[in-house]
Amino acid sequence: MTPTAGGPLGVQTAERVGARVPAAVRAERRAWLILWVAFFTFCALVFAAIKFSIEFISTAQVDQSAEITASRGQVVLSVPGSAEKTLLGTRTGVGVGTGLSLDRGTSADLQFFDDAKIKMLGGSSVELTRMEVGRFIKQHSLLLTQTGGAVRYATSGSPMDVLVPKGLVQLSAHGDYTIWLDGNVTRVLVYGGEARVSAGGDTVPVTDGHRTEIDGEGRVRTPADRQFPIALNGDFKQRYEGWQAWDEPNSPLDNNGQRFWVAGPDEGSAALRVYRQSAKGEHGETGVVQKLSQDVTGFRHLWLTAMVRLDYADLSGGGALGSEYPMMLQLKYEGPVEGSQHPWVVGLYYSNPDNRKVPEGMGMQWPQGEWKEYSVDLMDTEPSYVPYRLIEFAVMGQGHSYDARIANISLVGD
Repeated sequence: MTPTAGGPLGVQTAERVGARVPAAVRAERRAWLILWVAFFTFCALVFAAIKFSIEFISTAQVDQSAEITASRGQVVLSVPGSAEKTLLGTRTGVGVGTGLSLDRGTSADLQFFDDAKIKMLGGSSVELTRMEVGRFIKQHSLLLTQTGGAVRYATSGSPMDVLVPKGLVQLSAHGDYTIWLDGNVTRVLVYGGEARVSAGGDTVPVTDGHRTEIDGEGRVRTPADRQFPIALNGDFKQRYEGWQAWDEPNSPLDNNGQRFWVAGPDEGSAALRVYRQSAKGEHGETGVVQKLSQDVTGFRHLWLTAMVRLDYADLSGGGALGSEYPMMLQLKYEGPVEGSQHPWVVGLYYSNPDNRKVPEGMGMQWPQGEWKEYSVDLMDTEPSYVPYRLIEFAVMGQGHSYDARIANISLVGD
């Protein structure tokens, strides 16, 4: 606009402004790029800081220890970071990474920070691989590595994991379990709760009253009933299958006993009858024997049951020495001490008119002429006499003249 003398303003068209310099445009773009990169970098740092804080809070753990509440025999331990083994001695606390190993005559009880408990039986070995609680939140981790023997686990309100050769056993809370390494087989027995056994790419749930195994090839088997049958053909349906005849007269001048297959106490059942009529009043034994080779350390019970009927015996009680009965059950087994052998025997008699002395725990009075069940838990004995490996089981009549029957024999680990 241009002013004129005494008149209106004069308006002229403005000239067009020239295009921006390219260098200025590039500078502006670089500035915006730097600002955006800085912004995204700031956001990433904030996100990383938040993520790190959350992960730290949720994963920060504090190592715990376990307490040895009871032990029998010498417990051997190896401390973390050392291959040297020492005796437990008077110490009671053991930390993460400690390895514990027991010989056959030793046992140890441990209690963990979450009140879970384990009982290590003779010949077992365990490493306390992980025992942690959350530093900031309520969580914990308990992982043990079992490399030998049998261990009983009692979980509290939290689960527990156990690494075993070729597998993993996850124990649920408030449960009762036994994990037993028998040679190259890992057995898992569930007495309460549920265990999940993983091996060879498969995971199998095992509920209360059942058991499973991880075999030598690393395969987990279908769960079965927890009770493990040991004696074969105890119902005598296959007659002598699994059994060997046993006859032992002291004098060749007297008569041997005889065996007969007769009807058992139940319809369709079979029974073994042992019968002997002495001519000279000499001692004789008549029965059957079954050879065994079964490790039983992981079982809590070893149930022996049988139906027995006594019909005749000419000796009073258990005879002059208290060792001759019309029906006897005998078990030979190896005890906790390697190489030791313990004979277990019970004799049944129906009368003792001569008032013979009957050894306590060996002789038991029985009704005459009727079937009755005999039952005993062979694990219910002194620790030094607990069966470790079964060798031989026998049923027989002993004495001069006798007539007795036995059926439905069952020898079961549980």
